[in-house]
Amino acid sequence: MAANSVKIGVACPIPGERAAFIEWLTYAGYEPMPMLTLDTGTKPFEALIADVSLVPRADLPRVSKLLGGNRPLILVGHPEEKIEEVPRDATWIPRPVTRDAFLLSVALALAEGRPARRSPRLVVPRLNSSVDGVESRIVDISVEGVRLEIDGAASSTLPPFFILKVPAFGVATKVKRVWVAMPGPGHTWCGGIIEKAAEKHAKMSWPTFVKRAPGANQSIVMVD
Repeated sequence: MAANSVKIGVACPIPGERAAFIEWLTYAGYEPMPMLTLDTGTKPFEALIADVSLVPRADLPRVSKLLGGNRPLILVGHPEEKIEEVPRDATWIPRPVTRDAFLLSVALALAEGRPARRSPRLVVPRLNSSVDGVESRIVDISVEGVRLEIDGAASSTLPPFFILKVPAFGVATKVKRVWVAMPGPGHTWCGGIIEKAAEKHAKMSWPTFVKRAPGANQSIVMVD
């Protein structure tokens, strides 16, 4: 297990399901931490996956307070067990749980649960880009960060720092990797923080790119 793996608490009373969750999380490069109770104070995890039976409605505020503002709560249960009003917009995963849906939910919860951005995030139309020369696509951006989708990349192969290029906008900037997840077979998601200094010969700075980048429903305008 890599030293920088994201630790995720897994509180599930069903042995077979708990084993499956642990296997899926390990496959995706996370470090699962099995828990029999919601002992959130003694486990240094970055997200909590819990069976809804362990989190009664009346106990949700306490659990949310213990988790704090940037450790996501992911609840698993049958559709009829869903709690409509959940503090902190906890993620809900309905049974029966599939691996792809499970890992995608975990990746999204981690992306949303990180410390609050100082600027809003823009979802873009899968802009073509490259990570140290490897083809990638930009999923969303903010002034401070970026989320990328990379085909065929294993989480263990992504370096702590890399050069991100967006040819259509003449952008080239250094990125610090923050988190990595595998929401589905064959591709990896990576979240990173934009370093202040742009690479030499970049035609556009990152803040300018964020202002000019198209939204998910807009067309792309090439830069000369």
